[in-house]
Amino acid sequence: MTAPRDNERHSSRHLSGRLAGIAMIAAGVASCPAEETRKQIPRDKVMTPVFERIVCPWTPENPRHDHQMIFPLSRGRLMLVWSEYYATRPSHVVRRPTDKKGGFGDAMPCRISAKISTDACRSWGPKFILQDCKWHHNVKHPNLVRLPSNEILFFFTGWESSAQRNIFMKRSKDECETWSKITQVSKPGFYCTNHGRAMRLSDGRVLLPAHGVLGGGPYRGGKSKLCSWVWYSDDGFQTWKKSTEMTAPGRGAHEPTIVELKDGKLLCMLRTTTGRLYRSVSTDRGATWCEPVKTDFPAPDAEPLLTRIPSTGQLLLIWNNIESHSNWPRTPLTAAISEDEGESWGRFRDVDARPDHDAAYPSVFFQNDEAVVTYYTRQTRQWARDAEVMLKVFKVSQFYD
Repeated sequence: MTAPRDNERHSSRHLSGRLAGIAMIAAGVASCPAEETRKQIPRDKVMTPVFERIVCPWTPENPRHDHQMIFPLSRGRLMLVWSEYYATRPSHVVRRPTDKKGGFGDAMPCRISAKISTDACRSWGPKFILQDCKWHHNVKHPNLVRLPSNEILFFFTGWESSAQRNIFMKRSKDECETWSKITQVSKPGFYCTNHGRAMRLSDGRVLLPAHGVLGGGPYRGGKSKLCSWVWYSDDGFQTWKKSTEMTAPGRGAHEPTIVELKDGKLLCMLRTTTGRLYRSVSTDRGATWCEPVKTDFPAPDAEPLLTRIPSTGQLLLIWNNIESHSNWPRTPLTAAISEDEGESWGRFRDVDARPDHDAAYPSVFFQNDEAVVTYYTRQTRQWARDAEVMLKVFKVSQFYD
C-alpha cells in the first residue's frame, strides 16, 4: 500500500511518548547548558493541514523523489523543484517499491525536475526537466536564489564518481526560461549541498551552505569525518569565497541550515550522528563560524530546517524529533517556535507523526497566512529507498495554537 494521493487525508494523532528538546541558544555565545532539559510534546498537538497531497508519486518510471523546494516566479507562479530519480534499465520498470533488492539508493540515476502551480500550490501542471544529468551517477540538491536584479542563481550537485561530487551553478535572466553556461563552484573533490538552503542576507550577501570531508581529501564512506561550511559572495556569485569549516563528534556535521538573526548574526543547525542536533553561530555574515555545540534537540542523522516565519518574525525549526545515532527512524517530523531569536524554544507541533512512515528532509514556503511544508515520505517497513514527496498546507496560526 502506498501513501494516499491527491486529497486523501492521512494526518495521524499517534504519538509514541517521545521527548523534544528545549534548546537554549545564547546569541553569539558558543556554549550550551551542561544539563539538558526536555519537555514532552502534548499528545493532542498533531497539526491537521488545510490541504495535503502527494505531489510527486511513486511510479516504476520514477521510483524515488526527494530534495524538494518551492520557488516563486513572476506573475504569481510557484515552481516546485525536486530530485527525480528515473529508470534506465528493464529491471527498474517491473519492480515495486517493496522490492528492496535493486532499490533506488543515493547514487541511482537522477535529474532535477520541476512543475508549476498557479493556484497557491493546490494543483500542479506538467513536469519538465530543469537540469538533466550530465554526470555518471546523477544531479540533485536544487537551490535557487533571486538577486535584486531579478537574475536567478541555480545551484546543484553533480555526482560523477566515488571521488568526484561537485557543486555547480547556472544563471537565468528570464524566469528560468533560458540559462547561462554551467560554472563549477567547488574545486574538484567530494562536495555536496542540500536542497533549498541557499539564501540572500539582508545586506545582499548570498550564502550557499554545503558539506564535505573535513580538511578536504577523498571521501571514504563512514570512515570520513564530515564538516560543513558556506560559500559566500557579495557580487551575485561572480566571485565567491569559502568560510571556515564546522564539525562535530561522531561522523561529523553536515547538511547545515542557516537563519539570519535580527542582530545580524547567523545561526546554523547541523545534522550529526550524536543523537542531537548541533548548532553554530557566525558574527561576520558567514565568513567564520564558532565551534559547533550540542543542542537539546534529539535527532537521528537527518537534515533539519531552520527558517523565519515572515508574518510573525519568529524562528521555526522543523526536524525529526527522536534520538538516534543512525539515519533512522525519521519520524516524527516536528515543528518548534522560538520567540526570542533562538534563545529558547516551545510550541512543539507534529507535522507528520505516522510511526510506519519516514517524513524527512523538510522545506517550507510561506504565502500570505499559509505555510506550505514539503518533505519526502515512504513506508518504513515495506519500502526500499524509494520515496514520494508530500505537500501539506497549514495556516501559520496552527504553529501557535
